[in-house]
Amino acid sequence: MERLFHGKIIIELPFKLLTGAHIGNANDGFAIGGVDKVVIRDAVTRLPIVPGSSLKGKLRSIVEALEGMEKKQPLEHGKWYGRSHESGGQTLYRHEADTREEALKNAVDRTFGTTGKGSADSNHPARLAVGDAQVTKDTAEVLADLEGDFPFTEIKSENFLDRITSAANPRQLERVPAGSVFVSRLTYTVEDTGHMQDDLKYLLAALKWLEDDYIGGNGSRGYGRLKFGKAEQLPLDTIPSLPIRVTVKPRSAYLQDQEPAAQEFASVVEFRQALEGTLLAPLRN
Repeated sequence: MERLFHGKIIIELPFKLLTGAHIGNANDGFAIGGVDKVVIRDAVTRLPIVPGSSLKGKLRSIVEALEGMEKKQPLEHGKWYGRSHESGGQTLYRHEADTREEALKNAVDRTFGTTGKGSADSNHPARLAVGDAQVTKDTAEVLADLEGDFPFTEIKSENFLDRITSAANPRQLERVPAGSVFVSRLTYTVEDTGHMQDDLKYLLAALKWLEDDYIGGNGSRGYGRLKFGKAEQLPLDTIPSLPIRVTVKPRSAYLQDQEPAAQEFASVVEFRQALEGTLLAPLRN
């Protein structure tokens, strides 16, 4: 399998939580100190994190939908969503190209990778790496002052009522408070300069979609809304947000030990507009 290397696009991607978020740990469903669902934390600092796998999985599912609709191949029909998995009586669809040649035709496969059906020519490694999102120093300092049974988080009490019997089912969920700022690192490896514009188009469209959606659980109840880049401070919010920082690093920078300067963008929209200018020019030289 021939793989070329033209450089990397490194995106330091900050986001502010506009509402409390619950990114569940593996022990969700087990009562710990009276809390029914706890958040995932860094094993060393005990600060809450958003796993890169959670963010990448969410982005992939959005790109699948965006590209599928644009190519007029809806979710339930046709070859586009050719993978199905029976889980709990539910069919889950996921696009997986069966060959590398087929994968290179689709932004979702090129960007997020595919394993195909297991033939010798089915695997196409992902071009996009997504790191765990860590809270900023300012966020950690504010969260450290919270008073509660769990460090750095809040406990949200809810009560589910059976509309037939009126039986109450109270529960408590651990959340990362609104106003918290996280930073993830996305690294896109440029293997084909003819693909990068299209791949980034879908990636940034997915980020805009995610701003109108949610991350984590319980999104239908208002959890997990976020804003990438600079965001207005919420009432009583003292945590500053950060701009998106993009470093375009061509192959020559690695050979000559150069470190290109990062460019800053206040929003995903500004970043997307820069793609139409000279931002990616160093990779085409």
